[in-house]
Amino acid sequence: MKKENETKVDEAAKEAQEVKQETQDTKKEAQEVETQATEEVNEWEKKYTDLNDSHLRLMADFDNYRKRNQTLGEEMKQLGISMVVEKLLGVLDNCDLARKYISDESALQGFNMMETQILMALDTFGLKEVEAEGMAFDAKVMNALEREKAEGKEEQVVAVISKGYTLNGKLIRPAGVRVGY
Repeated sequence: MKKENETKVDEAAKEAQEVKQETQDTKKEAQEVETQATEEVNEWEKKYTDLNDSHLRLMADFDNYRKRNQTLGEEMKQLGISMVVEKLLGVLDNCDLARKYISDESALQGFNMMETQILMALDTFGLKEVEAEGMAFDAKVMNALEREKAEGKEEQVVAVISKGYTLNGKLIRPAGVRVGY
C-alpha cells in the first residue's frame, strides 16, 4: 500500500508539475497576447492621431483658401472700380474745361447739374477730391507744377491747376498746384 500511495503521490506530483507548466505556458501566452494587443492599440492610436492631424490641417488649409479667395475677390472688385473711376477722371477734367466756354446760362446750369450727378455717383464708390486751394503744400497729395510770388502765402497753394482725387482713402491722382513763395 505504501507503494501504491507513493505511486499516487508521484502521479499527483507529476500532474501538479504539468498543471504548473501549463499555467506558466498560459501566462506566457497571455502576456504575448497582451503585448500584441497593446502594440495593435498603440498602432491604431497612432493612425487615429495621424488622420486627425491630417483632417485638422486640411480644415485649416481650406479655411485659409476661403479667406484668400474672399480677399482676392474684394481686391479685384476694388481694382475694377478704380479702373473705371480713373477713366472718368478725364471726363471730369473736360467738364471743367468745357464750363469756361459755355455762355448760355441755362446750358451752364444743366451742365453743372450733370457734373454734380457724375460726382455724386463716383462719391458712392469712395471718390473724394483732394482739398488743395489755400492749404499748405503737401507733397503726399499734391504736385507743385508752378511757383508764384505771393506775399503772406509762402508754401501755400495759390491755385489748383488739376484736381487730385482719392478713392477709399488711397491717392489715385495728386492735385497739380501752383505754390506761393
